[in-house]
Amino acid sequence: MAQTSVSLPEGELRVAPCGMLDKLIAAADGDAALLYLYVLRHGRADETAAMRALHLSRERYERAAFTLNGLITPAAPPQVDKLSDTPQYTADELRRARLDDQKFAGVCASAEGVLGRTLTEGQLRCLLTAYDHLGLSAEAIVELLAYLKGEKGTVRVSDIRREAYLWADMGVVTAQQAQQYLAHKANEKPLSEAVYKALGADPAQPAPKEQRVCRFALAHGFPPEAIELAVQRTDKQQGHKSLDYTLGILRRWDEAGIHTVSEITALEPETRTAVGQTAAQPTDSGTLAAWEQKWEESRRETRRKRLEAEASGI
Repeated sequence: MAQTSVSLPEGELRVAPCGMLDKLIAAADGDAALLYLYVLRHGRADETAAMRALHLSRERYERAAFTLNGLITPAAPPQVDKLSDTPQYTADELRRARLDDQKFAGVCASAEGVLGRTLTEGQLRCLLTAYDHLGLSAEAIVELLAYLKGEKGTVRVSDIRREAYLWADMGVVTAQQAQQYLAHKANEKPLSEAVYKALGADPAQPAPKEQRVCRFALAHGFPPEAIELAVQRTDKQQGHKSLDYTLGILRRWDEAGIHTVSEITALEPETRTAVGQTAAQPTDSGTLAAWEQKWEESRRETRRKRLEAEASGI
């Protein structure tokens, strides 16, 4: 009879945030899970060593890395201004925290270096909230401040508050976790910029829908060339830019297990024209996928209702 229970041996511990484990389980991506375990064990992923240790081809490794980076990147910033449980520290509590806690005093000194001035009461309250209420270590907050300074130049208290809640939500509370998270962001940045350019977006100021498509692309291993192909197909079918339609294409490709341009064009010959391959016959309504037909029907129905409303003077 097969053994169904599992007993883990004792040994050196590595701690993983439950939220991250839940994301990995939901993604059901074995390669991404293996890569996460490798990074958890070694602290970072050297590409060549990781591929060799995990027996992954370069394509499988890159796809796993895309998925893992997408899972590490949060879906959306929390609404920090609406959180009602934030403690309201008094001026005396703020003063005592800075005087009595050497680590917090170090955070304050680092913040003054980043901001270029003496901390106000509001800035002190923001830092103490991150340290005392959210549980970020002093070293993690210093990493956070340095990151914001490098990204924005001029750092505002709202930037610190937003990023602190973001890190706390992701379980990034120690210096090591902060360094790993920032390393992932640095590795992901060129790829996300390429995806935004494929979408025709400004990488410096992407719109919320553009961010949504980018997060999906990174999480599911779509290279920028595939995003460009989806955008071209959207233009062909819709006659204009539609990020919702582009995301629908990506979702269908993901469900079919195709992500690279070669995989997509092998399964869908009608896409070859868009990437300079053999010309295909024009696509008509009879060749659309079921979800695309529903999309067209919904668009026609919306247009019909709008015209009726205009005709009746509503």
